[in-house]
Amino acid sequence: MLRNLQIKPNKPVVTTYKAEAQMVTGMGVVKDYANNTVKFPTAETADNIYIVDKEKYATGMYAGNEGNMSDYDTQFTTIAENELVKLHEPESGERRATDQYVSTGLTAGAAMSVGTDGKWKKATAALKSRYIYAGTHTSDGHTLAIIEIVNEPIANA
Repeated sequence: MLRNLQIKPNKPVVTTYKAEAQMVTGMGVVKDYANNTVKFPTAETADNIYIVDKEKYATGMYAGNEGNMSDYDTQFTTIAENELVKLHEPESGERRATDQYVSTGLTAGAAMSVGTDGKWKKATAALKSRYIYAGTHTSDGHTLAIIEIVNEPIANA
Protein backbone atom coordinates (compact mmCIF):
# COMPACT_ATOMS: atom_id res chain seq x y z
CA MET A 1 0.00 0.00 0.00
CA LEU A 2 1.21 3.47 -0.82
CA ARG A 3 0.09 6.79 0.62
CA ASN A 4 1.36 10.05 -0.80
CA LEU A 5 1.69 12.33 2.21
CA GLN A 6 3.57 15.26 0.71
CA ILE A 7 4.44 15.24 -2.98
CA LYS A 8 5.21 17.77 -5.63
CA PRO A 9 2.14 18.28 -7.83
CA ASN A 10 1.97 17.75 -11.57
CA LYS A 11 5.03 15.52 -11.76
CA PRO A 12 5.10 13.15 -14.71
CA VAL A 13 4.77 9.49 -13.76
CA VAL A 14 6.37 6.81 -15.92
CA THR A 15 3.73 4.29 -17.06
CA THR A 16 5.52 2.39 -19.82
CA TYR A 17 7.21 -0.34 -17.75
CA LYS A 18 5.84 -3.74 -16.78
CA ALA A 19 6.39 -5.66 -13.57
CA GLU A 20 8.97 -8.44 -14.01
CA ALA A 21 7.40 -10.35 -11.10
CA GLN A 22 4.43 -10.05 -8.78
CA MET A 23 4.82 -7.09 -6.42
CA VAL A 24 2.83 -4.81 -4.13
CA THR A 25 2.26 -1.07 -4.40
CA GLY A 26 4.72 0.89 -2.28
CA MET A 27 7.67 -1.42 -2.91
CA GLY A 28 11.00 -0.11 -4.14
CA VAL A 29 12.06 -1.25 -7.61
CA VAL A 30 14.74 -0.58 -10.21
CA LYS A 31 14.34 -0.27 -13.97
CA ASP A 32 15.54 -2.93 -16.39
CA TYR A 33 16.02 -0.77 -19.47
CA ALA A 34 16.82 -3.70 -21.78
CA ASN A 35 13.50 -5.44 -21.09
CA ASN A 36 11.35 -2.38 -20.35
CA THR A 37 10.43 -3.86 -16.97
CA VAL A 38 10.87 -3.07 -13.30
CA LYS A 39 12.28 -5.55 -10.83
CA PHE A 40 13.57 -5.89 -7.31
CA PRO A 41 17.22 -4.93 -6.82
CA THR A 42 19.74 -7.78 -7.06
CA ALA A 43 21.42 -6.45 -3.89
CA GLU A 44 20.43 -3.98 -1.18
CA THR A 45 20.51 -0.47 -2.66
CA ALA A 46 19.52 3.14 -2.15
CA ASP A 47 20.35 4.24 -5.70
CA ASN A 48 17.98 4.71 -8.64
CA ILE A 49 14.96 3.49 -6.69
CA TYR A 50 11.41 4.03 -7.92
CA ILE A 51 8.27 3.48 -5.87
CA VAL A 52 5.92 1.16 -7.71
CA ASP A 53 2.18 1.86 -7.93
CA LYS A 54 -0.78 0.94 -10.11
CA GLU A 55 -4.08 2.41 -11.19
CA LYS A 56 -6.92 1.62 -8.80
CA TYR A 57 -9.91 0.17 -10.57
CA ALA A 58 -12.18 -2.67 -9.62
CA THR A 59 -12.74 -5.57 -11.99
CA GLY A 60 -15.28 -8.35 -12.47
CA MET A 61 -18.23 -8.39 -10.11
CA TYR A 62 -16.65 -5.58 -8.07
CA ALA A 63 -16.56 -3.12 -10.99
CA GLY A 64 -19.79 -1.37 -9.95
CA ASN A 65 -18.79 -1.26 -6.28
CA GLU A 66 -15.50 0.62 -6.52
CA GLY A 67 -16.59 3.48 -4.26
CA ASN A 68 -17.20 1.10 -1.36
CA MET A 69 -13.94 -0.84 -1.47
CA SER A 70 -10.96 -0.43 0.81
CA ASP A 71 -7.76 1.04 -0.62
CA TYR A 72 -6.12 -2.06 0.88
CA ASP A 73 -8.12 -4.48 -1.29
CA THR A 74 -5.71 -6.76 -3.17
CA GLN A 75 -7.19 -5.62 -6.49
CA PHE A 76 -5.72 -2.21 -5.74
CA THR A 77 -2.41 -3.26 -4.18
CA THR A 78 -1.24 -6.45 -5.90
CA ILE A 79 0.63 -5.99 -9.16
CA ALA A 80 0.70 -9.05 -11.38
CA GLU A 81 3.70 -10.14 -13.41
CA ASN A 82 3.70 -8.32 -16.78
CA GLU A 83 1.18 -5.73 -15.57
CA LEU A 84 1.91 -2.10 -16.48
CA VAL A 85 2.93 -0.05 -13.45
CA LYS A 86 3.22 3.57 -12.40
CA LEU A 87 6.72 4.56 -11.27
CA HIS A 88 7.11 7.40 -8.80
CA GLU A 89 10.57 8.95 -8.79
CA PRO A 90 10.98 10.40 -5.30
CA GLU A 91 12.29 13.97 -5.07
CA SER A 92 13.76 15.92 -2.19
CA GLY A 93 11.08 17.27 0.15
CA GLU A 94 8.55 14.54 -0.58
CA ARG A 95 7.10 12.18 2.03
CA ARG A 96 5.40 8.90 1.24
CA ALA A 97 4.14 6.09 3.44
CA THR A 98 4.10 2.36 2.70
CA ASP A 99 3.30 -0.90 4.44
CA GLN A 100 6.03 -2.63 2.42
CA TYR A 101 8.83 -2.31 4.97
CA VAL A 102 10.81 -4.24 7.54
CA SER A 103 10.62 -2.53 10.94
CA THR A 104 13.68 -4.22 12.46
CA GLY A 105 16.13 -1.60 13.74
CA LEU A 106 14.22 1.39 12.35
CA THR A 107 14.38 4.57 14.39
CA ALA A 108 13.41 8.08 13.35
CA GLY A 109 16.14 9.60 11.21
CA ALA A 110 17.59 6.29 10.03
CA ALA A 111 18.70 5.96 6.42
CA MET A 112 16.62 3.45 4.44
CA SER A 113 17.34 1.18 1.52
CA VAL A 114 15.47 -1.41 -0.53
CA GLY A 115 16.27 -5.09 -0.19
CA THR A 116 16.14 -7.83 -2.79
CA ASP A 117 12.49 -8.43 -1.82
CA GLY A 118 11.49 -4.85 -2.72
CA LYS A 119 10.81 -3.91 0.88
CA TRP A 120 12.15 -0.79 2.55
CA LYS A 121 14.43 -1.33 5.53
CA LYS A 122 17.17 0.22 7.64
CA ALA A 123 20.19 0.64 5.39
CA THR A 124 23.42 -1.09 6.29
CA ALA A 125 26.19 1.22 7.46
CA ALA A 126 28.02 0.86 4.14
CA LEU A 127 25.19 2.56 2.20
CA LYS A 128 24.38 6.24 1.94
CA SER A 129 20.74 7.02 1.29
CA ARG A 130 18.47 9.96 0.53
CA TYR A 131 15.52 7.97 1.96
CA ILE A 132 14.99 8.68 5.66
CA TYR A 133 12.65 6.89 8.06
CA ALA A 134 10.37 9.55 9.58
CA GLY A 135 8.21 7.43 11.89
CA THR A 136 4.88 5.77 11.22
CA HIS A 137 1.53 6.79 9.81
CA THR A 138 -1.68 4.97 10.73
CA SER A 139 -4.10 4.52 7.85
CA ASP A 140 -7.34 2.55 8.22
CA GLY A 141 -5.83 0.51 11.03
CA HIS A 142 -2.62 -0.24 9.10
CA THR A 143 0.80 0.99 10.21
CA LEU A 144 2.83 2.51 7.38
CA ALA A 145 6.45 3.64 7.41
CA ILE A 146 6.94 7.28 6.46
CA ILE A 147 9.80 7.75 4.01
CA GLU A 148 11.13 11.28 3.63
CA ILE A 149 13.43 12.17 0.76
CA VAL A 150 16.29 14.54 1.57
CA ASN A 151 18.91 16.33 -0.58
CA GLU A 152 22.09 14.88 0.84
CA PRO A 153 22.50 11.13 1.37
CA ILE A 154 23.32 9.97 4.89
CA ALA A 155 24.68 6.73 6.32
CA ASN A 156 23.65 4.95 9.49
CA ALA A 157 26.23 4.66 12.27
